[in-house]
Amino acid sequence: MERRNGFLTFLSALIPGVGYMYLGLVKRGVQALMLFLLIEPVCRLLSIGYLSDIIKLPFWFYTFFDTFSIARRLDRGEYVPDVDFIFKKYTEMPNAQQFSANISRNFLIYFAYALIVIGTLAIIDKLFNGYEIYSLIKSYISTYFFPVLFVLAGVYLLFKNKR
Repeated sequence: MERRNGFLTFLSALIPGVGYMYLGLVKRGVQALMLFLLIEPVCRLLSIGYLSDIIKLPFWFYTFFDTFSIARRLDRGEYVPDVDFIFKKYTEMPNAQQFSANISRNFLIYFAYALIVIGTLAIIDKLFNGYEIYSLIKSYISTYFFPVLFVLAGVYLLFKNKR
């Protein structure tokens, strides 16, 4: 099996979806790229554009490292099918009843919470958009969210291992 150029794999993995396409998984790559590019406009449409980076960052990390994982599998000679990026289980079903039967109850609960949070944030943004304190709070959230999140994750990991 022919090994792929590691540097080109790295460069293509920097853009979500392009790494998949470089590896020959065009269907997965196009869907990942479209999802990544649609995150920001959808968040802006819902007036929660300040959250788009918070959503895009984990998506970028996933596609970046998944590209290298798939490249290793291909280099070992494994067959990696070019399946849909996210919607594989749901697009193969012939009718809507099978679609709803395959979605777990926990997924629906988490999805409902996510919709409630997104809707609430959009309403809050519309209500308090003109106030100075709201703009200040939004800027602090966008500036300090990730550093605080990293510190809390590190503290959690340290104390989790001591138990």
